[in-house]
Amino acid sequence: MFVKNKNLKGEVIRLNQKLTINDIAKMSGVAKSTVSRYLNGGSVRNVTAQKIKKVIEENNYEPNVFARLNAKESRIIGLTVPGFNSVTTPRLVEAIVDYLKKNGYTPLIMDTENDIGEEIRCIERLKNMNVDGIMVLATKITEQYEQTLKRLEIPILFLGQRFKGQNSIINDDYNAGYAVGRYIGNRRFNEVYMLWVSEEDQAVGVERRQGVIDGLSSCGIKPKNIIETTFFYNDAVDNIRKFADRIQKPAAIVCATDRIAFGVYKVMLERGISIPDEVSVVGFGNYETGELVHPPLTTVKFDWKNWGEISAEAMIQMILEKPVGSLQINPYELIERKSVIEK
Repeated sequence: MFVKNKNLKGEVIRLNQKLTINDIAKMSGVAKSTVSRYLNGGSVRNVTAQKIKKVIEENNYEPNVFARLNAKESRIIGLTVPGFNSVTTPRLVEAIVDYLKKNGYTPLIMDTENDIGEEIRCIERLKNMNVDGIMVLATKITEQYEQTLKRLEIPILFLGQRFKGQNSIINDDYNAGYAVGRYIGNRRFNEVYMLWVSEEDQAVGVERRQGVIDGLSSCGIKPKNIIETTFFYNDAVDNIRKFADRIQKPAAIVCATDRIAFGVYKVMLERGISIPDEVSVVGFGNYETGELVHPPLTTVKFDWKNWGEISAEAMIQMILEKPVGSLQINPYELIERKSVIEK
């Protein structure tokens, strides 16, 4: 199917519904190389840029992403994620994608399925596809990982995990954990439990965990037990059931994430144990569902929009070869609701 349009000289041009750069050049009355430069973020006179922009907007032109991968500057940024089965990852990705698009960059997202080997392979693929930079929502850092990065000459930004020698943007996990430890430690509990993920996860499994332990210790308290689980709800439920009947009340259970905390809610309901009168519960993440459970869950909020925006901006600055802090930290806020007994 064809449509008709006219260039600035009044000449009729017959076009397929999908425009090409050559079509835009004819309709704008400029050279094809000028349109290409405009689309790739190069320097174009303002008057010329407005002509090209007008044609693009009137015809709803979408540039061919894969053709741009062959350009010297593709204006495409790779993003690897461990999966979308968490609450937090989609929030962060949404903020990153929105910011990149507003600044003229196209995100190319790869799902690594929580596989460290696949994560490394995805980084290598993105490098070979000629993206301008790569953002990595990392799972963990290994020696093989470090060796791979040494031979890749491309801007890489790590999110969520601190990576020595590389630019990283992380949540303030240690201090958030410390604040929760102090918050629980200042109340009177017979026992305090921690339901936590493996230390393979440096951010949550190590830094956030140590923050909670140190916060409790500042109040003269040690956790009765640290029960290992995973980030998955069903695993949390299974692990809580193993010790729920042995809890000496009143007790507190500090959970690595809100999703794990929801597992505690399920098991306490099964056992007829009252929250917070008998068992207090606190999580991390500030999931929307935390306000809907009964009682509403006390939790820690990380500013996901801020994290996504500062990460995307840092990536752009790195591509432009401008200075970026090697480590940036996203702040937290303790959200006190009704799942922890009052002093």
